Parts: sequence; structure tokens; C-alpha cells
Amino acid sequence: MLYTVKPGVFTCAPFIKEIGRGKHGARGLSQLQAEELFAAMLAGHVSELELGAVLVALRVKGETAAELTGFLAALKKHALHVAAPAEVEGLLQGLNLESQRSGRPVVVIPSYNGARRKPNFTPLLAGLLARQGYPVLVHGLGTESQSRVTSERVFEHIQWAMPKPPRYASMRHLNPALASILELRNVLGVRNCAHTLVKLFVPSQLENTVLVTAYTHPEFWNLQREVLAGIGQTALVLRGHEGEPVSAPYRTPRMDGVKNGNTWCIAEPESLFSEQPDPRPDIDAKATADLISHWLANPAEMPHGFVRQIEAIEAITHA
Repeated sequence: MLYTVKPGVFTCAPFIKEIGRGKHGARGLSQLQAEELFAAMLAGHVSELELGAVLVALRVKGETAAELTGFLAALKKHALHVAAPAEVEGLLQGLNLESQRSGRPVVVIPSYNGARRKPNFTPLLAGLLARQGYPVLVHGLGTESQSRVTSERVFEHIQWAMPKPPRYASMRHLNPALASILELRNVLGVRNCAHTLVKLFVPSQLENTVLVTAYTHPEFWNLQREVLAGIGQTALVLRGHEGEPVSAPYRTPRMDGVKNGNTWCIAEPESLFSEQPDPRPDIDAKATADLISHWLANPAEMPHGFVRQIEAIEAITHA
């Protein structure tokens, strides 16, 4: 099993009693309850039976802002007690140094959906930001999307022609316990609360950050902004392309800024700039990497949509 249970006396029954009453009868956990529950899950003190019950119950009920805030607090405390591999610590501290030298925040881009019908342009966004002088970290889990083209696979094919390229890190290295809960999708057959959390995840070792996160379902538009504003995280929240945190090539999606506990609209959704077809019919990792490399070398040929997102991140940075 991907998830190993350690001996312990923690029981989820009181929590399941609250969240497991069905979509209409279930009650949300308080922030402190959510933190306690998720801390036990990360520590491996929850039995497989109870863990599955918790994850499915939350999936049916839907997470609240208080629950997600508690889960994130547990993640932050968990990181303090579990040493990251030396190469991960070196990567994160290197990004902090780049941020200090450039005077720009580290842009953190969670990438977990992968592209199914159109190219995955998250690595392009990362490259454009790096070329602008931003330190960039993309994190994901390559095995999460077996039938989709993940950013991890695209990164494997790109030769970055820039002195400070964007970095990619697997959640298996950033937080193995969270990665294990993510991978329970392969056992349960459905996504769970960890898939919501990773879109809000910023490594606690990073000191000055802007998170770029996306939603596909309208209810997450408010939820993400509420949580991020509540924890004081600076962020760009947008309707993602192919579920990824990147703008569509030929149109601007709804984009919102979050900073200092406030949130505001940066861009309203626009119609197509033109009736041009998709930039490339091939969506495999190699073809996507080749197209990204071409656009980075020939920016005048690149569609407008990506530039608008860069401008939105700039606006948040200088707000």
C-alpha cells in the first residue's frame, strides 16, 4: 500500500460522525478539528478503513474554508518536524537567494491536472516568468495523471536557454506524506481533499512568494480566494486552461489577485481574440516542449493570452 499506518490510538469516529452524514446532513469541522484530523493523517496514525471513510465523506460533503485552513496549518507544522531531503532544502534555499538578489518573489505554480485535449502550457508560463527575472517553482506529481500530459513530463524534454530556469519538484520530495494521500486516488478511484490542498500549497521554507492557482469548478473560485486571503498568502487565482494554472492561448480568463488579506478582480473573462485554431494539434510531452521552446525563442509568434497572465502577476507583485 502507498499509505503506511503507524501504531497509534487516534480515532476518526468523532470526525466521521460530523462529516459523514451525507451531502445535506453533514456538518463541517472547525479549523482546530480539521488541523487535528489532518495532522494525524499526515503522521500515519489513521487506519486505512477510517482514512478512506474520511476522504470519501469530505469528497461528498465538499471542503469548507475553515477545514482547508486547518489542513494547511497541519501541513505547515508537519514540515517543521519532518526533514526534507538535502537536495530539496538546497533547491528551496537557492530560490530564496534568487528572490533576495532579484527583489522579486518566488512564483509557486502547483500543476496537478495535466492536459488531456490541448497542450499543457504551464511550463511555458514558468519559462516566461523566469525570463522576466522571477525565481519559479513548479510542483506536481507525475503519476497523478496517467492519461494526461503532466508538467513533469514536459519539463523532462525542455532544454532551458536561460541562466536561471524554472525549477520543478515532485510532491514526493516536498512532502511525502501529502503525496501518499494524493496517490490514494489510485485506490479509491476519486480525488480527495489533498487535490484541493496541493493547489494552495507553498513550501514553508520559501520566504517571499506569489502563488498561481487555478479552479475549474465555480464553487472553488470563492473558496480559494477566501482561504488564501485568510492565511495572508499573495496569489493569482484564475480559471485554468485544461485544469492547469495557465491562461488559454487566445483569450483571457477571469483572474483575481489576493494580497494582504484582500482580493480584487484583475481581469474579466474575454471572448476569443481571434478565430485562430489551436497552436499545435499534437499534445504529447515532446511536441509541447518543442512548441514552448520555439515560443520562448520567438515571443512575437506567441498568442496573447500568456502575456496577459504575466501582466496580472506583475500587477499583484507591485500592488
